[in-house]
Amino acid sequence: MKFAIFLEKCNKAEEFQKVVPDHVAYMTRLHERGILIAGGPFRDAKGGMVLIEAEDEAAAHAIASADPFIVRGVERYDLRSWEVLTPVLPDLLSRDG
Repeated sequence: MKFAIFLEKCNKAEEFQKVVPDHVAYMTRLHERGILIAGGPFRDAKGGMVLIEAEDEAAAHAIASADPFIVRGVERYDLRSWEVLTPVLPDLLSRDG
């Protein structure tokens, strides 16, 4: 099943910056395991979104809650199940700066 994890910052800017490397490492591990579909920050810098593949909602919550951003309390998350009805074009998921 596909899930969208919406991340929202908790107004801890100084602490947030310290956690970024751990978050990136976690996202890298999820990608290597075939769990991470796509992810990145919102341009307004108030949070971000991560798209994942998980067995069920409980597994998706476990993945989201293990993110260092959540563990360290610099962001909170909202999880939504996502039904994919159209194919994703790989070029649209490339980094666009």
